[in-house]
Amino acid sequence: MKKLFFLLVSVLLFATMAASLKYGAVTSSWQEVSETLFRFDTTNQVHQLIYYLRLPRMIAAVFVGAAFAVSGALMQGITHNPLADSGLLGINAGAGLGLALVFAFMRTPNPAVTIFASFMGAAVALGIIYIASSQLTFNHSPIYIVLLGAAIGSFFTALSQSIRLLFRLDQEITFWFVGGTANVTWFQIKVAVPIMLVGLIGSCFLSKQVTLLNIGEESAISLGKNPQKIRGQSMFCVLLLAGTAVSLVGTISFLGLIIPHIMRFFVGHDYRFVLPASLLCGALFFVLADVISRLFAQPLEIPVGVIITLMGVPLLLIQIRRGSV
Repeated sequence: MKKLFFLLVSVLLFATMAASLKYGAVTSSWQEVSETLFRFDTTNQVHQLIYYLRLPRMIAAVFVGAAFAVSGALMQGITHNPLADSGLLGINAGAGLGLALVFAFMRTPNPAVTIFASFMGAAVALGIIYIASSQLTFNHSPIYIVLLGAAIGSFFTALSQSIRLLFRLDQEITFWFVGGTANVTWFQIKVAVPIMLVGLIGSCFLSKQVTLLNIGEESAISLGKNPQKIRGQSMFCVLLLAGTAVSLVGTISFLGLIIPHIMRFFVGHDYRFVLPASLLCGALFFVLADVISRLFAQPLEIPVGVIITLMGVPLLLIQIRRGSV
């Protein structure tokens, strides 16, 4: 059953990736897509459109979707909190604050600088969550972590908005607040994808230990594992994933919250299956949302963050009704 599920999701992912290269304001033929990938002609405008705009956008969507979903699954596992997510816990807002500070002093920052700034902002929020998750008060009820995350997110968002107004950054930073892949370039891909790849691989290596920690700290300790070390390593992977993803496409919500819950319904609670399943389905969900954002109101484009929210809220309500959240 699990093998069939992974096979089906993989096929759907490759299909949506292909659709991402074909569809947009200008619809291309499958032959043009194939020729762009295997016989690229620098003088052909359609080839240029696919190679320089759609291909980096599709790659970004795949990795960002996987990054948000896996980071959400990790956060839920190590905090014993079914509502944990880099967006709800304020990590994305922290990364957004880092971006706002960069744009306040550099109108056209280097992608490496934006990633570093995202890391710093996300690290501050993540540090607060990490310290809080170790406290008895917050361990007693998962809702306390969510409330703390909401407070952190609101505070950082308010600071970001203040910076935007003070330095008149409407055009520069609005894109990151609504979320989208439209402006992704090959240079950004070359900088960001290796970092997210490290975070995804590291998360998969931690999957067995996260499963033990999710069962209970006593189980992990009895098997010779250090819960604080597992949390620290997992938090570092979350920082790599969420910080880089936000620097690339902006603050996307709901993806890291809802995807892991759906995956547990199909593959169970073992993180050796939850994390790879979240990786694939998160990528599928984001690429699909990106394609819909281009086709929904042609020739205009709806921000992909709006589409993900519109798709994510009903799914979250369904999960709540089923009692899975």
